[in-house]
Amino acid sequence: MKTQNLLSRMDLFFVLGAALFFLSCIFTTLQTARTVAPRQAQFSAGYLQARNLDDFSADPVQLIGVNARLGVAPNFDLGLGHGFDVTKDNDGVFNTVWGDVKYQISNHANENNKLTFSSGLQKGYVYDADADIHITTLPLYLSLPVSNRLTPTLSYRYDLLSSGFFPESESFDNPRHSFILGMEYALKEPDPAKWTPKVAFSIGYMNSLSGSTEDDDPSVFLINFGFKFDSPFKSE
Repeated sequence: MKTQNLLSRMDLFFVLGAALFFLSCIFTTLQTARTVAPRQAQFSAGYLQARNLDDFSADPVQLIGVNARLGVAPNFDLGLGHGFDVTKDNDGVFNTVWGDVKYQISNHANENNKLTFSSGLQKGYVYDADADIHITTLPLYLSLPVSNRLTPTLSYRYDLLSSGFFPESESFDNPRHSFILGMEYALKEPDPAKWTPKVAFSIGYMNSLSGSTEDDDPSVFLINFGFKFDSPFKSE
């Protein structure tokens, strides 16, 4: 029946409530520890805001992010992304392209109520800055899928910023640390034969935007909200 494809009233209230809260307020990953299945694709788009913790009322940095992921092997996927800096009068200084790989270390059967841990490597390039800025990131993800539709995730990111593709020794003097708490909710029961829409949001803390310890680069509070779409795939 056609009504089976419509969102339930509970789903609509969830989406509207989350949108009103988070869109009233920088680009986090919106990822969980689970990798996408082999030959499965995932597309996402989100809005991120970073606010100065020393002056919360100051104009925030605002980013729009688009991402795509592809499962290439069991428990292993790769992703590409772009963060568009839409901050007023910012001249796109935080426009960034991203690429990453992720491996799911535990809970390979993707069972509910079991801890799922993954890690990988991310590379970013801030191409509109006055100087070349390369970002090398070690991410750690810890998820606990409550059900087939709801997955809370705690993640940590260790960033090294450098002028070259590979981090220099000076990069380790002022690493950037991010701690992020997120939630992913599928708007319908996941079905390997169908597209699955999801909503995701996260809040977090970052010690600085540039990795500097100077007084003019304070720590920031992060808020991220977005939508994700998982493609159909052949289940094992």
